[in-house]
Amino acid sequence: MADRSRYDEHLDLLIALITYMALTRWRSRSPNGLASDLGLPESDVKRTLDEFPGLFRKSANLYATAAGRQNSYTLHARFARRRPRGIDPAGQQPPNTQNLALLSDPEPTQDGSGEELDADTLRALLDFVTGRADAERTAHLHSASQRYVLLGAVVASLVSLTATAIQVFH
Repeated sequence: MADRSRYDEHLDLLIALITYMALTRWRSRSPNGLASDLGLPESDVKRTLDEFPGLFRKSANLYATAAGRQNSYTLHARFARRRPRGIDPAGQQPPNTQNLALLSDPEPTQDGSGEELDADTLRALLDFVTGRADAERTAHLHSASQRYVLLGAVVASLVSLTATAIQVFH
Protein backbone atom coordinates (compact mmCIF):
# COMPACT_ATOMS: atom_id res chain seq x y z
CA MET A 1 0.00 0.00 0.00
CA ALA A 2 3.04 2.28 0.28
CA ASP A 3 3.01 2.98 -3.45
CA ARG A 4 -0.71 3.82 -3.53
CA SER A 5 -2.26 7.12 -2.64
CA ARG A 6 -4.01 7.21 0.66
CA TYR A 7 -7.58 8.43 0.80
CA ASP A 8 -7.19 9.67 4.37
CA GLU A 9 -4.28 11.94 3.35
CA HIS A 10 -6.31 13.51 0.51
CA LEU A 11 -9.80 13.40 2.00
CA ASP A 12 -10.40 17.16 2.11
CA LEU A 13 -9.38 17.64 -1.54
CA LEU A 14 -11.25 14.53 -2.69
CA ILE A 15 -14.49 15.73 -1.11
CA ALA A 16 -14.09 19.22 -2.59
CA LEU A 17 -13.24 17.92 -6.09
CA ILE A 18 -15.92 15.23 -6.18
CA THR A 19 -18.65 17.58 -4.94
CA TYR A 20 -17.71 20.38 -7.32
CA MET A 21 -17.20 18.13 -10.35
CA ALA A 22 -20.45 16.26 -9.70
CA LEU A 23 -22.59 19.40 -9.56
CA THR A 24 -20.95 22.02 -11.79
CA ARG A 25 -22.25 22.93 -15.23
CA TRP A 26 -18.77 22.25 -16.67
CA ARG A 27 -18.42 18.85 -18.35
CA SER A 28 -14.75 18.72 -17.37
CA ARG A 29 -12.14 21.09 -15.95
CA SER A 30 -8.41 21.65 -16.04
CA PRO A 31 -6.44 21.60 -12.77
CA ASN A 32 -5.93 25.34 -13.26
CA GLY A 33 -9.67 25.96 -13.61
CA LEU A 34 -10.53 23.72 -10.65
CA ALA A 35 -7.93 25.37 -8.43
CA SER A 36 -9.20 28.79 -9.42
CA ASP A 37 -12.87 27.92 -8.86
CA LEU A 38 -12.25 26.14 -5.54
CA GLY A 39 -9.55 28.44 -4.17
CA LEU A 40 -7.12 25.53 -3.72
CA PRO A 41 -3.42 25.22 -4.64
CA GLU A 42 -3.15 24.02 -8.23
CA SER A 43 -0.31 21.62 -7.44
CA ASP A 44 -2.45 19.87 -4.80
CA VAL A 45 -5.43 19.67 -7.15
CA LYS A 46 -3.32 18.22 -9.99
CA ARG A 47 -1.63 15.68 -7.72
CA THR A 48 -4.97 14.50 -6.31
CA LEU A 49 -6.55 14.19 -9.76
CA ASP A 50 -3.58 12.17 -11.05
CA GLU A 51 -3.26 9.96 -7.97
CA PHE A 52 -6.87 8.75 -8.06
CA PRO A 53 -7.47 7.57 -11.65
CA GLY A 54 -10.29 5.34 -10.42
CA LEU A 55 -12.31 8.45 -9.56
CA PHE A 56 -11.15 11.02 -12.10
CA ARG A 57 -10.93 10.58 -15.86
CA LYS A 58 -8.04 12.42 -17.55
CA SER A 59 -8.63 13.58 -21.12
CA ALA A 60 -6.12 12.62 -23.80
CA ASN A 61 -6.15 16.15 -25.24
CA LEU A 62 -4.38 19.23 -23.91
CA TYR A 63 -6.19 22.55 -23.64
CA ALA A 64 -4.89 26.11 -23.18
CA THR A 65 -5.07 27.41 -19.61
CA ALA A 66 -3.47 30.27 -17.68
CA ALA A 67 -0.87 27.73 -16.49
CA GLY A 68 -0.13 26.47 -20.02
CA ARG A 69 -1.57 23.49 -21.84
CA GLN A 70 -3.26 21.02 -19.50
CA ASN A 71 -5.45 17.95 -19.66
CA SER A 72 -9.01 18.26 -18.47
CA TYR A 73 -10.56 15.96 -15.88
CA THR A 74 -14.02 14.73 -15.04
CA LEU A 75 -15.51 12.21 -12.65
CA HIS A 76 -15.85 8.76 -14.22
CA ALA A 77 -19.42 8.63 -12.91
CA ARG A 78 -20.21 11.88 -14.66
CA PHE A 79 -18.42 10.94 -17.88
CA ALA A 80 -20.70 7.91 -18.13
CA ARG A 81 -23.72 10.25 -18.18
CA ARG A 82 -22.47 12.40 -21.06
CA ARG A 83 -24.75 13.06 -23.98
CA PRO A 84 -23.38 13.52 -27.48
CA ARG A 85 -22.40 17.13 -28.24
CA GLY A 86 -20.94 19.04 -31.14
CA ILE A 87 -17.34 18.80 -29.96
CA ASP A 88 -14.47 19.83 -32.18
CA PRO A 89 -12.65 16.53 -32.94
CA ALA A 90 -9.28 18.29 -33.06
CA GLY A 91 -9.74 19.44 -29.46
CA GLN A 92 -9.47 23.10 -30.48
CA GLN A 93 -10.91 25.92 -28.42
CA PRO A 94 -14.01 27.70 -29.65
CA PRO A 95 -13.21 30.88 -31.59
CA ASN A 96 -12.71 34.09 -29.60
CA THR A 97 -11.79 32.16 -26.45
CA GLN A 98 -8.30 32.86 -25.15
CA ASN A 99 -8.45 30.83 -21.95
CA LEU A 100 -11.31 28.49 -20.99
CA ALA A 101 -10.10 28.30 -17.37
CA LEU A 102 -10.86 32.01 -16.89
CA LEU A 103 -14.49 31.71 -17.97
CA SER A 104 -17.10 31.80 -15.22
CA ASP A 105 -19.56 29.79 -17.32
CA PRO A 106 -18.76 26.99 -19.74
CA GLU A 107 -18.74 27.42 -23.50
CA PRO A 108 -21.45 25.45 -25.37
CA THR A 109 -19.10 22.51 -26.01
CA GLN A 110 -18.22 22.39 -22.30
CA ASP A 111 -21.75 22.92 -20.94
CA GLY A 112 -22.77 19.80 -19.06
CA SER A 113 -26.13 21.05 -17.85
CA GLY A 114 -28.34 18.04 -17.26
CA GLU A 115 -25.36 15.73 -16.77
CA GLU A 116 -24.86 16.59 -13.11
CA LEU A 117 -24.85 13.64 -10.75
CA ASP A 118 -27.98 12.91 -8.77
CA ALA A 119 -27.88 13.03 -4.97
CA ASP A 120 -27.73 9.23 -4.57
CA THR A 121 -24.73 8.86 -6.90
CA LEU A 122 -22.92 11.76 -5.25
CA ARG A 123 -23.64 10.29 -1.82
CA ALA A 124 -22.32 6.89 -2.97
CA LEU A 125 -19.07 8.48 -4.19
CA LEU A 126 -18.60 10.46 -0.99
CA ASP A 127 -19.44 7.40 1.14
CA PHE A 128 -16.91 5.36 -0.82
CA VAL A 129 -14.13 7.92 -0.34
CA THR A 130 -14.85 8.51 3.35
CA GLY A 131 -15.19 4.76 3.90
CA ARG A 132 -11.79 4.13 2.32
CA ALA A 133 -10.23 6.90 4.41
CA ASP A 134 -11.79 5.47 7.56
CA ALA A 135 -10.58 1.95 6.71
CA GLU A 136 -7.06 3.28 6.14
CA ARG A 137 -7.09 5.09 9.49
CA THR A 138 -8.38 1.97 11.24
CA ALA A 139 -5.72 -0.20 9.59
CA HIS A 140 -3.04 2.32 10.60
CA LEU A 141 -4.25 2.35 14.22
CA HIS A 142 -4.44 -1.46 14.26
CA SER A 143 -0.90 -1.70 12.92
CA ALA A 144 0.35 0.78 15.52
CA SER A 145 -1.38 -1.08 18.34
CA GLN A 146 0.17 -4.37 17.16
CA ARG A 147 3.61 -2.74 17.30
CA TYR A 148 2.95 -1.58 20.87
CA VAL A 149 1.79 -5.06 21.90
CA LEU A 150 4.92 -6.58 20.35
CA LEU A 151 7.12 -4.01 22.09
CA GLY A 152 5.37 -4.77 25.40
CA ALA A 153 5.96 -8.51 24.92
CA VAL A 154 9.64 -7.92 24.19
CA VAL A 155 10.02 -5.71 27.27
CA ALA A 156 8.19 -8.28 29.44
CA SER A 157 10.46 -11.04 28.10
CA LEU A 158 13.58 -9.00 28.85
CA VAL A 159 12.36 -8.23 32.37
CA SER A 160 11.57 -11.91 32.92
CA LEU A 161 15.01 -12.98 31.65
CA THR A 162 16.67 -10.36 33.84
CA ALA A 163 14.74 -11.56 36.92
CA THR A 164 15.67 -15.18 36.13
CA ALA A 165 19.36 -14.25 35.71
CA ILE A 166 19.34 -12.36 39.03
CA GLN A 167 17.85 -15.38 40.86
CA VAL A 168 20.32 -17.80 39.26
CA PHE A 169 23.37 -15.74 40.19
CA HIS A 170 22.28 -15.03 43.77
